Amino acid sequence: MKIGLIAVIATITGSLAVATFSASGTAEAGDACHHKEFKTEMVRDACKTGGQKAAKDVMKKWNKEKGIKSCNQCHTKLAPTYDLKADAFDQFVKLGGKLIPTKGAKTPLAPAKGK
Repeated sequence: MKIGLIAVIATITGSLAVATFSASGTAEAGDACHHKEFKTEMVRDACKTGGQKAAKDVMKKWNKEKGIKSCNQCHTKLAPTYDLKADAFDQFVKLGGKLIPTKGAKTPLAPAKGK
């Protein structure tokens, strides 16, 4: 009787331990970013280090600093694909964001002078 009780407790404890380690491993890794090509270092680096959650966090911080009230200002769709509007990168640059230089381009999507 005691051996059976000990076996049940050991099984439950082992199951909980496995579930806890599995859940914490998933939470740390996070979901991978949907986009694989990036035009900003900020989002690229966040995706590499912390996945979609880190990218979302860094963009929320950016929005707060720049006074942007809604993610929909630049995105046509949010999770899971975070599709961008056609002028999203122009808005980013106008607010002081820097784009990753593209090969052969002198300045990446820089706003026109005088505007």
